[in-house]
Amino acid sequence: MSLFNKALVAIDLDEASARTVLEAARQLTSGTATVVHAVEPQYVQYSVDPTFTGSLTAQMEADAKAAAIARLADLCKDYDIPTEQQVVMLGRAADSIHQLARELDADGIIIGSHARKGLGRLLGSTANAVLHGAPVNVMTIRLGDES
Repeated sequence: MSLFNKALVAIDLDEASARTVLEAARQLTSGTATVVHAVEPQYVQYSVDPTFTGSLTAQMEADAKAAAIARLADLCKDYDIPTEQQVVMLGRAADSIHQLARELDADGIIIGSHARKGLGRLLGSTANAVLHGAPVNVMTIRLGDES
């Protein structure tokens, strides 16, 4: 059963969760699946002032993006997803995914979601942030329980 013709598949770079989402995307997409991973800016990772744009920060972000590109390529090879359909963006995940969905004129977003309990539900998640404000339908794939 294909739900999407042109899907944007958002993954983290964890082996198990990425493969779960990529397998679901294979089953849910009849046409093109573009896979995206967003690398958070270093000022978000380390709670540094966002106006801090020194060369160390730029190098850390470039290194993180290069590592993500290599990891994404490794995860996508078993699913025959060509390099031109693999995207690594620097930015807040939900914003980057929304932007790319618009640019690609995607008809759906597929993303994994960890089941959260207790306080985790109050704090939200990347999948929750993507869902709110998404320009297209979002299919969440349950990845497993997490306390």
